[in-house]
Amino acid sequence: SGELAGFTSVGWNAHQPQLLEQYGTGVLPKYRNHGLGRWLKAAMLERVLHERPQVQQVRTGNAHSNAPMLKINRELGFKHYFTEYDWQVETEAVRAYLDRTKEIR
Repeated sequence: SGELAGFTSVGWNAHQPQLLEQYGTGVLPKYRNHGLGRWLKAAMLERVLHERPQVQQVRTGNAHSNAPMLKINRELGFKHYFTEYDWQVETEAVRAYLDRTKEIR
């Protein structure tokens, strides 16, 4: 049908030719649980090994709550490298803070 079922994306920098950053892999809900995410990621890695033989490391990120992708990454041989925390704030909370601290600034 030509309908998008999933994707994977990567980035490669000629200034660090040994490193490939794998940014994301996703599969639409109605196509999940059929191995498509694993296939997408494995096919991407196979292509990278063929087209960029200078790549020695592949890095990817993963939410700790995304158990299916954690499983795929482990099965493909990825190991924990570092932990990162993302923070979020509502702009109303920022405005309230700035209003409270106007005299201090």
